[in-house]
Amino acid sequence: MAISERKLIPLRQQKVGPPADQRVVTEIYRPFFLAGILSVLTAGCLLGAVALLGIAIQGSYTASAWTPYVLAHANSQLYGWVGFFVIGFALQQHAPRQSRSDLFHRMAAWSLGLMAVGIGLRFAAEPLVRVDPTIWMPVGIASCLLQAMAIGIFMLTIRMTRFNPGEGLSWQTGFVYVALFWWSLVALAEPFFFAQSHGPGGVAFVAKWFSPYREAQFLGFVAMMIFGVALVKLSSCFGAKAACPVLGRAGLAVWNVGLLLRMTGWVLHADSDFTNPMLWYVGGLLIFAGAVILVLASRLFSRLGSELRSHKFIRAAFGWLLVSGLLLVLEPLHLVAIGDVFSHAYTGAIRHAVTVGFISQMIVGVSLHVVARMNDLDDRWLPSLWSVFWLLNLGNAARVGLEIATDYSGSAFLPMGVTGFVELTALLIWAVHVAKPMLSRPSPAHVS
Repeated sequence: MAISERKLIPLRQQKVGPPADQRVVTEIYRPFFLAGILSVLTAGCLLGAVALLGIAIQGSYTASAWTPYVLAHANSQLYGWVGFFVIGFALQQHAPRQSRSDLFHRMAAWSLGLMAVGIGLRFAAEPLVRVDPTIWMPVGIASCLLQAMAIGIFMLTIRMTRFNPGEGLSWQTGFVYVALFWWSLVALAEPFFFAQSHGPGGVAFVAKWFSPYREAQFLGFVAMMIFGVALVKLSSCFGAKAACPVLGRAGLAVWNVGLLLRMTGWVLHADSDFTNPMLWYVGGLLIFAGAVILVLASRLFSRLGSELRSHKFIRAAFGWLLVSGLLLVLEPLHLVAIGDVFSHAYTGAIRHAVTVGFISQMIVGVSLHVVARMNDLDDRWLPSLWSVFWLLNLGNAARVGLEIATDYSGSAFLPMGVTGFVELTALLIWAVHVAKPMLSRPSPAHVS
């Protein structure tokens, strides 16, 4: 999937070829963005907030009653919240040529439908597989296969229908290919992970394999996709200077080497009865170094050529990425301080800094700009949404800080339990503002 530096501009301003080969007018992003919003406000953030409150009331991260809902929440966030926005943005960016327009829209509809059904079945299967595994184990495995099929159709859609302007691939495309590799890998592994996590040795399997699996999902697929797009669009659409290719390529290599070392290091650490953490620690250090290099490569914190309401969200997202990397580096010190070999609380805090602070905030910031441009709305006259910004970041900061604090005092559990609803409130306000233009009459013809 190539990355183009084409800005979000009206179709009438673009040069097109012969009718059979011209780039088609499409607003395919709408159903995918709306599906992503619905996903995060239900099985995503809402379910996560409820599960977090339940964990806080019980004062335990391993409370078995809430484990299925935590797993369902994670699946919905990855394939619904992130997945729908990634697919919608990518299909909008890579609109079809005229001769393949019908095929493009049929395949896009199949991808949307299969992903939605897969998420819904997984949401039901996670808690019910404990009640009747003879029924819900096959349903859960089928839900994973539907999600993998949706991803495969999405990739084939771009491959088979994309309008090709004849431009070469940019260096940032390497991030997208790496991201798609990680997404394909985790999607194909999903049925196996579902079956094993609910099998006889489920607890031991989760303890050994879920940490590297989550890192492959969020630090492999999602983070690389974000940087693949951001290192192009921050300059072409958000007023930043052109990204530095030398730093960008270096960051790509350092990040992924660090990710592989951290994943491998965790498995070796678990196999040694948690006595050999060195490779795991080194991987975290390299991921932090990669994050610093990539943020520098983006030049987002240099003087920008425009003032957009999205800027504060995107800059804060990059800031949270650096915070999560710093937490990785400090993890050994924390474990020494609490006298343990692993901390559910600290790992959860790192993951939340990534998923909400970095990933969700990037979706919020970029979607605000995309929807405004695609609907001919002047950003200067739109609500600045400072309430969303402060609620999201204060809620995330409280969650990260209080979650770490639970390793030192049980009194931190209850206040931590309400932070999910603070973040949910922020997303509700954002959702109203971003969904309203998409639910109105389609705007004049645009392509991304």
